[in-house]
Amino acid sequence: TLMKMNLILFEHTQRSVCRYYRATISLLRSFRLLFTATLFFLIPIAIQSQNPIPAENSLTGNPSSEWDITGAGDLSLQGFATDISVNKGQTVNFKITITGANKNYSIKIYRLGYYQGNGARLITTLGPFLGVTQPAPVTNAASGLTDCGNWSPSTSWAVPATAVSGIYIARLIRADNGGASHIVFIVRD
Repeated sequence: TLMKMNLILFEHTQRSVCRYYRATISLLRSFRLLFTATLFFLIPIAIQSQNPIPAENSLTGNPSSEWDITGAGDLSLQGFATDISVNKGQTVNFKITITGANKNYSIKIYRLGYYQGNGARLITTLGPFLGVTQPAPVTNAASGLTDCGNWSPSTSWAVPATAVSGIYIARLIRADNGGASHIVFIVRD
């Protein structure tokens, strides 16, 4: 009977230990599933928090009446960026021509984005500047190519190292009549 009691006690202990291990394994599996699910939801948030573009685009922007133009804008004030793309922390150079008696103008730099439906946000204002009428561009009648590479640099903007990458516009604005045009460029990182 002692042996039978030992055997019953051993079987009971073995079953309890097995139940304990099964419960522990089940609990560990639940924690692993919970940990995996948590990572599944937190990794996109962590990646998004490392990406400054969504945060930038969620800021309040400026209405299109402040930054948009019609067509090519004011044909008496035109220009271009010498490089279509610059890295943040670099300088974007502009070549600008202005005609007419009053050659004063200023530049407003905007970054395009959602901006709560406004479409752009004012980053900085440059100027005022006293502009010049640039020489006639070099043209190739056979190909129809017009090249303004013979224009002199007019001004530049040192892109802050903290700038958020994206499409930017330099809005050129005449001082005398408010006529405006755009120069499009890209800030990358």
